[in-house]
Amino acid sequence: MSRSTKMQFAVDGLLTDYDWSSKHLNYLVIHNPPFDFVFRGSNGTFTSYGSGQNVAIWLAAKLKYTYSFVLINQTLIDKYGIHEAAFYQLVNDKDIDGIASSFYVTLSRMQRMDHTTHHGWVDGFRLVVPRSEEQSRLFAFIGPFEPTVWLLVFITVLVVVAVMTLFAMIYRHHPWNGPLVAQNKTDTENGTGTNMREPVSRNVLFNYLGSHTIYVVNIMTNQGCREGSSLYSFRILAGFWVLGAMVLVNSYTGIVISSLTTTKTKPSIDSLEELAASTETQVLLRHDTSIGEQILQATSGVFKVLGDKARLNPGNLVGDPFKVAEKLETGRYAFPFIKTFAMSFVSSQFKKDQRCRFKMSKPLPLSTGYYFWLFKKNSSYTNVHSKPLVELWETGLTNFWVYNLFPPTAPRAEQCFVESTRRVSSRAPIQLSDLTSAFLILGIGTGLSVLSFLTELLYSRFRLYRLPLA
Repeated sequence: MSRSTKMQFAVDGLLTDYDWSSKHLNYLVIHNPPFDFVFRGSNGTFTSYGSGQNVAIWLAAKLKYTYSFVLINQTLIDKYGIHEAAFYQLVNDKDIDGIASSFYVTLSRMQRMDHTTHHGWVDGFRLVVPRSEEQSRLFAFIGPFEPTVWLLVFITVLVVVAVMTLFAMIYRHHPWNGPLVAQNKTDTENGTGTNMREPVSRNVLFNYLGSHTIYVVNIMTNQGCREGSSLYSFRILAGFWVLGAMVLVNSYTGIVISSLTTTKTKPSIDSLEELAASTETQVLLRHDTSIGEQILQATSGVFKVLGDKARLNPGNLVGDPFKVAEKLETGRYAFPFIKTFAMSFVSSQFKKDQRCRFKMSKPLPLSTGYYFWLFKKNSSYTNVHSKPLVELWETGLTNFWVYNLFPPTAPRAEQCFVESTRRVSSRAPIQLSDLTSAFLILGIGTGLSVLSFLTELLYSRFRLYRLPLA
């Protein structure tokens, strides 16, 4: 006799021994979206449907027994949360034989109840998080450079203007520049010359500073400007300033244009560590779920951090799925739970608002959750249901009921689960090390202009001494 034949014979014998045709099981039904839905009516009536109840109906047909669905006690839900209320009622109510849903098995649950040897559902864990908003472009013009770069640019502008003004004032003050006075007299009268020997006044100084500042700023903003002086030292300094400014301006302009034309969102939360570090998004926990229990009971690591944050606001610890949805809809919370729930909630909000307000995170680094059917402790029903659950899983009906009959996703909601190919990764501001070449050019230019200036002074003095001999 083959192994499969022996197994079938054992199951058939067990069915005969317990006379399942005369059995009647009472299943507790709970509101457990997106798997099962329960809506209370008046006078104790209720409406329920879902994949868990379909499994219970299929098992009853397979094992040839009758069944009834019993509504969970609302008082217990208010006291313990919906999952713990279901466990309490299963353990303490002699009229309840099982729960029409599957659950993650923990040590505490194993001690209180029996579970089938085969799972009824398998799922991973994700975060439901509010989708990141677009970053404000109000101060986009500041973003391309780091503060140190902006500081150095400001200092450089002051230095270049000061050097240009110093050259002009020295040429104006010293008498050995006589041959060049006539050439620059008109420019000086306009406040841009560099070579008149009248006594230095405050107005003349301000004219030099103003004209040189305008010249430097015009070069930086690509506006252009007439040359402020014909002196070689000034031309050398201005030439190197043009080269350095070209590097700075092109670097700045490229990033500003990109920032203004490309949508850039705030960093999104994709892991438990990012959620723990977030100051804007709070953690929402269901204290009656396995992952909620793990986080709240943790004594170290990121779970402890999340648990402590949740305990700071008692309202963030809930046991009712309706309250979970109500809080998540505010857009201020992130909720760790199974992937199917995350898909269902994101899709339901898209269907409601016609836009993707929420997203599903990447898979959390937690072991895959296997969910089993629960019965009373030492119940004779537990093992009998295990083999039919294997057969049901192999048919694929469970997946069909979850994803097709009661789909967790809404039409066109798939766009909420696809990462946009146009999304731009967060750019780091340009650092000082990236612009070393520009400031090196300006440094070399300043040095050469000073050297040229000194050479011009020496040449002018030498020519002044030789004039009487001519």
